[in-house]
Order: sequence, then C-alpha cells, then structure tokens
Amino acid sequence: MRVTGGVALILLAGLALSAKTAAQDKSPVDAELWAIRATTKNSEISPELRSLADSLKKQFKYTGFKVEKKARERVNVGKSFSAALIGGYQATVTAKSRDSDRIQLQVEVTKQSGGKAKTVLRATTTVKAGPFVPYGCGSLDGGDYLIMAVRAR
Repeated sequence: MRVTGGVALILLAGLALSAKTAAQDKSPVDAELWAIRATTKNSEISPELRSLADSLKKQFKYTGFKVEKKARERVNVGKSFSAALIGGYQATVTAKSRDSDRIQLQVEVTKQSGGKAKTVLRATTTVKAGPFVPYGCGSLDGGDYLIMAVRAR
C-alpha cells in the first residue's frame, strides 16, 4: 500500500510540474525587430549595433550598418505581429512556442513590387531569449542591403 501511495504522490507531483510548465509555455512573448540598412559606402555603425557589428560584417560582408526602423510587440504564443520595414519590405513574426528561455519563432518577410507581395524570407527558428538573430532579406536602393534582426524575450 505504501508503494502505491508513493507512486501516486510522484505521479501527482509530475502532473503538477507539467501543468506549471504548460502555463509557462503560454506566457506572452516580447518580440522585437529592427530594419538595418547595410552598405559598403561607409563604415558607420549605429550605436545600438556595436555589439553585433563584427558578426554582421562577417556574415553579410558590408562595412556600414544603420538601424532605420524598430518595431516591438507583446504577442501570445500562436499569435503574430506585422511591421513595415524599409524599401517596401514587410515582416510578420509569429511566436510558435516557448520553453523556459527558448522561443520558437516563425519569421516571414515579403516585398511589395508591382502591386503584389512576394515572399523573400520564410524561416522557423528556435532562439535563446534575449539576443538578436539577423536575417538577410534583400536589396535596397543604391546597392544597399536589408538585414532584419529579430529578438524575443
């Protein structure tokens, strides 16, 4: 009888822990995205990009990086938010799931051209809460390039 009671206690504790984890998984996600103009015309770097500059230079082979637009929204898991970027680009970020400090995001970027929206990026990735993740999106005027950086907390 004691073994059965002990097993029942362990099962109940496990269920309580599962319920708590499930509740945490449903907590809102603070999603933020930045539209970054990358250029080879200069080596100016926006102050808020200083910590990312070396990795941006290595990944994208540009010398200058300027944050041109920011968007932030709190969304529930399963919900999306959209924001206009620059150069006719539009981004949609969906919080797919959350597991303590890891968040799965679906990111989609479209470009408006000739009255039609063309998808230029569609990715689903799991990120650690906090740091920005950069995505190359496409060409801008004057030979510049659009990078979108996304972060979730």
